Amino acid sequence: MVIFQRLSGANLIEFCRSLRFSLSSGLTLRDAVRLMAGKGPHSLRPVAEKIGGDLGAGWSFQDALAKQEKVFPSLFLALASVGEESGNLPEVLAELEKYYQVQQKLRREFISEITWPVTQFVAAVCVIAVLIYVLGILAVPVPGGASNEHLDPIGLGLLGPSGAVKFLVIVFGTIIGVSLAFWGLKRLLRRRALVERFLLGVPLIGAALRYIAMTRFCVALRLMLETKLSVLKSLRFALNATDNPAFSSYADEVENSLRKGNSITESLKVVKPLPDSFLGAVAIAEECGRLPESLHFQADQYDDLARRRLAVLNRFSSWLVWLGIAAFMILMIARIFINVYLKMIEGASGGKL
Repeated sequence: MVIFQRLSGANLIEFCRSLRFSLSSGLTLRDAVRLMAGKGPHSLRPVAEKIGGDLGAGWSFQDALAKQEKVFPSLFLALASVGEESGNLPEVLAELEKYYQVQQKLRREFISEITWPVTQFVAAVCVIAVLIYVLGILAVPVPGGASNEHLDPIGLGLLGPSGAVKFLVIVFGTIIGVSLAFWGLKRLLRRRALVERFLLGVPLIGAALRYIAMTRFCVALRLMLETKLSVLKSLRFALNATDNPAFSSYADEVENSLRKGNSITESLKVVKPLPDSFLGAVAIAEECGRLPESLHFQADQYDDLARRRLAVLNRFSSWLVWLGIAAFMILMIARIFINVYLKMIEGASGGKL
């Protein structure tokens, strides 16, 4: 039986931390997972029990995780494979834990920054709905009219109780519809190399995605090169560890180049998203025989850049939400001013404005 509920960010952090602590204390992977299944957080026990059972049956860790692909994100699966192959699973788990902590922090900051404008938006929508309801019941004098009439506050023909309900349905229905369309489009286009390459060229977003992928690539390749695995396998694992098809789609070309006797630097030149500065650093390090050390430095550098870009992107996204809400509120205020305030003044003055 496969568990279909995706682990939350907090659960992924706890999974990485618990497993890392157990492995660092000298426990075998099988015993570490069984310990988590028996005494770990309740939310992690079911999946840990499944993985522990598969490990006991002779499955590798990456194969046991693959059977729970609905539970773990693709990045976790990719880097866990690197950790098992390289024999540095605790270090990989530490990197994953750090990554999910950053994501959790940014998510909390984003929610904190949009909470107030979203509250204002909901309050404004409710106030407008009440205004539609009230003005749909009351009647005010209008110039040249045979009798008093009901005012349409936003000029869309929404009056009274039914108009208020329709307004709420239109506003919140539109938000839900746009959200579902975005979610569906994201699922449809995700993990497509062409789409990811396009995103790498988008200002602000592209730089963040590139730095994140570069951090993963450097960490994975360093860990793989420190083992006795072949360079062919190491580079393939490292490209897959980026969890970005814009990078991993070049794995076959890189492997073919290596088989022709080309150096690592020459082979990596076919990976178009790799920056020239990175390739230059790799070329010097490869020539000096210090490639793992150089990759360690590059990973720290790209990790810092990624965090900075993500922070800017997070702030920019919250500003967009605020501007969208502000634009909606200004539009509604303007329409209410024209359709209610001015007409009431005209009615009170007999049309002499």
